[in-house]
Amino acid sequence: MTEQNNPYGQPQPSGQQPSYGQQPYAQPPSYGQQPSYDQPQQYGQQPSYSPAPYGSQQPAPYGQQPQQYGQQPGGYGQPMPGSRPARPGGVVTAAVFGFIWGALGALVTILLIFAGAVAGGAAGNAEDSIPGLGSVFGAFAGIAIVIGILALVWTVLMIWGSVWALTGRSRVLLIVGGSIAIASTGFSFFGSLGNTDQNGAGSVVLSLLFFIISILIVVLLSNKAAAAFFAANRALRGR
Repeated sequence: MTEQNNPYGQPQPSGQQPSYGQQPYAQPPSYGQQPSYDQPQQYGQQPSYSPAPYGSQQPAPYGQQPQQYGQQPGGYGQPMPGSRPARPGGVVTAAVFGFIWGALGALVTILLIFAGAVAGGAAGNAEDSIPGLGSVFGAFAGIAIVIGILALVWTVLMIWGSVWALTGRSRVLLIVGGSIAIASTGFSFFGSLGNTDQNGAGSVVLSLLFFIISILIVVLLSNKAAAAFFAANRALRGR
């Protein structure tokens, strides 16, 4: 009797054993072979899987571009969306000059208010010593205190404007304070041009330096780079 491979489910004839190495089940498909879906799989048959080649990418969703390795969302050299723009050096320089003017303004404010208080306290004694001298001291005290208050307002304007300029909030306050500084230092500079002695020459140079610094504050805040910086920050706050 010829031996044949019996399919699964049929009994072996009596006294016969399946030969060694003979599989009663269906052979599994080779690696990389896809199972056929038009025929039912036999019992014990495993579907084969064909992995994607190494380095292949999954398709991106509809409307989305696949991101390459090492590519930044904003592109090389471009700011990230929603990030603050870089602060121009001119804005930083103008703010530093504003802080310097604010420190000098605070010092002048303290000196003027102190001088006015002293003159006001001495007005009574001066009137007793020399008639009419008390009114002079009183007038000087009033003028010194008024100028001290104006210097205080200008000092606050310069310091506050410098802070707002550094944060990109606004440049208007610092431009206004710089314009006031241009008027005061320009008046001092042109008034000191008539001094021809050695001390007068030193005051002319100092007045010219202050005048140039005041002009630089306004110029550095009015160029295109500063305008773009404040416009970008204004757009970010408006979102």
